[in-house]
Amino acid sequence: MNKWTKVLGVVAATAMLVPLAACGGGTRGSTTAGGDGGSGDTVKVGISMPEQMLERWKIDGENLKKQLEGYGYEVTLQYADGKTDLQTSQIQNMANNGMNYVVIASIDGTATGAAAEQVAANGGKVIAYDRLIMNTDAVDYYTTFSLEDVGKMQGEYIEQKLGLKDGQKGPFNVELMAGSPTDNNAGYYFKGAWDVLGPYFKSGVLQSKSGKVPSSADDWQSIGIDNWDRQKAQNEMENRINSFYNDGTKLDAVLAQNDAEATGTYNTVEAAGWDYYPIITGQDAEKANVQAIVQGKQAMTVYKDTRELAKATAEMIKALVDGKEPEAPDTFNNGNKDVPSQLLTPVTVDKDNLKEVLVDGGYISAADAGL
Repeated sequence: MNKWTKVLGVVAATAMLVPLAACGGGTRGSTTAGGDGGSGDTVKVGISMPEQMLERWKIDGENLKKQLEGYGYEVTLQYADGKTDLQTSQIQNMANNGMNYVVIASIDGTATGAAAEQVAANGGKVIAYDRLIMNTDAVDYYTTFSLEDVGKMQGEYIEQKLGLKDGQKGPFNVELMAGSPTDNNAGYYFKGAWDVLGPYFKSGVLQSKSGKVPSSADDWQSIGIDNWDRQKAQNEMENRINSFYNDGTKLDAVLAQNDAEATGTYNTVEAAGWDYYPIITGQDAEKANVQAIVQGKQAMTVYKDTRELAKATAEMIKALVDGKEPEAPDTFNNGNKDVPSQLLTPVTVDKDNLKEVLVDGGYISAADAGL
């Protein structure tokens, strides 16, 4: 199966960490459940999140923990501080502590495989959360958002704002950044965007003064930003702007594929002292980035309602505990197997619909949005 092949999917999961007992404490739910937890036994769920620096993972963690504890499960939640070795160790500890289910949002989808295999060897089931775990049979289920749609929404936003469908010929200067080379999702995000923007680069309507344009969607890692890091994205954009755009050449748009990359970009534009902001895309609806959209610094973000992702993941685990088939109508191939998956639908958010979608929808307060 081609690595871009997805046989439909819908996935979601979110988790907040509670330290392992073996690692110094923990928050415990009570009660019991049957199914894979064992009739009359307490169901133990481990949650491994990649970090806490990005606000979205904190929100994911809080929502998933709340959902699972609402079912009476014993929850162990940990954050890996962006360190692959630490995440591996945390997951291995969860396996050794008898977790019936382990939800993993990987830092590195390939490196996490060995730890997932240890969970499976100890009799636990593994749910890949938002990021697929690659090249292993140990992944039982996957929850996420429709990945290519995220990138497609970003590409279509640039297409719309530059009037490309209406026949505007430019040429327009657009700089491209992709996500972390260790994140399997990043390739799907970029493919979605490239399917929209690639033909315009080929025709010459779009161009990049830096020359950092992949030869195809498969070459996305050549413009990837390690670990989706804001400072690394900022350093990259500083180099490009200082080298190619500080002579008065207009930068029309930047494909930033998450809000950290977007922040690094508009910080660079501010430091350059320009009297305008290019069209800057994003993803995750981080609080600071929502404010940046209100202020006109960032043009849009792709909103993924992690409350729904948490709900879908928790419901998947509950179905398994109850001995039922969970909702996972689609599949993603991880190099070893087609993983049963559930995909949720993301939403484009900009200044025009921000209040309706985020504030009225209860995701963020008007004050936190800067309204």
